[in-house]
Amino acid sequence: MRVSTWATKFDGLFGLRNFCMEDEERQMVAWANSVWVYMDVEKGRPTRPEAREIELYGTEAPLSMEYASRKIELPEELEEGEPFPVRKYHIDTNEHVNNCQYVQMALEVLKKPMDVGKLRVEYKKSAVYGDIIYPKTAYEKDRAVVELCDRDGKAYAVVEFC
Repeated sequence: MRVSTWATKFDGLFGLRNFCMEDEERQMVAWANSVWVYMDVEKGRPTRPEAREIELYGTEAPLSMEYASRKIELPEELEEGEPFPVRKYHIDTNEHVNNCQYVQMALEVLKKPMDVGKLRVEYKKSAVYGDIIYPKTAYEKDRAVVELCDRDGKAYAVVEFC
């Protein structure tokens, strides 16, 4: 297997990045697009990268693939699940929940097994150690949606499995 990733575009605060996995015959077996926010790590706020940073980083042509909207459409009704705390093992070096952990949390609250061919995640805000996650789940014909929220119902992340 060969895994590759590259930036495809910088637009204001956002950077676009493609990923692909190729088998030994160099056939793509998995691919993805992601949208990133450029952050000032000292201030903890989004910022625009300077032209020189973009030039040094570079961009390459994007994959020819479906590019879904950044926003995941929520079903009209979601069922509330059992709340659970953010644990130490969920936390990354930036002291908040690692992005992959939101996917793992969503998988754990699914009540129905499903074969996932497509995964989308919309990150809304960072959860930190000790926060309580309030999951909400909905099952539709060809997808399951998990919204991971704070106690006020504001989403940390929305995960869609298709």
